[in-house]
Amino acid sequence: MKIKEQQEEEIGFQMSPMIDIVFQLIIFFMVVSTFSQLQLEEDILVPVAYYSKEKEVIPGEMLINVKKDGKYVVNQREYDERTLADLIYMTTKKNPNMQLNVTIRADKRTPHKYILKAIKACSEAGISKVSFIAVQRD
Repeated sequence: MKIKEQQEEEIGFQMSPMIDIVFQLIIFFMVVSTFSQLQLEEDILVPVAYYSKEKEVIPGEMLINVKKDGKYVVNQREYDERTLADLIYMTTKKNPNMQLNVTIRADKRTPHKYILKAIKACSEAGISKVSFIAVQRD
């Protein structure tokens, strides 16, 4: 009985799936970076700090922009003191197992009473991690 020799096939690397994945990752990061830039209010002048450190972006973090006139902006929607407190409270109650982190980005011309009201709203909702955005002095 004669046994046929099997020809070995060359195993090649398929580039098409790899290219698809790379393009999907590029699109994903473009969308995510655009979304995070939309949360920043353009007319806010961030204060200068002598000492600051880079802050990692945390998924699910709430960014509160505090304008100089005392208005609060979250996700491009404007809030007053009461509605901001309601938003923070409802966000924490909607996700009770998740620790909500809040970052406050206030205009350097904003009176401190508006910033304190935002901190108080966070405290009343049980949020203990609040950070601030500043530009480091050269």
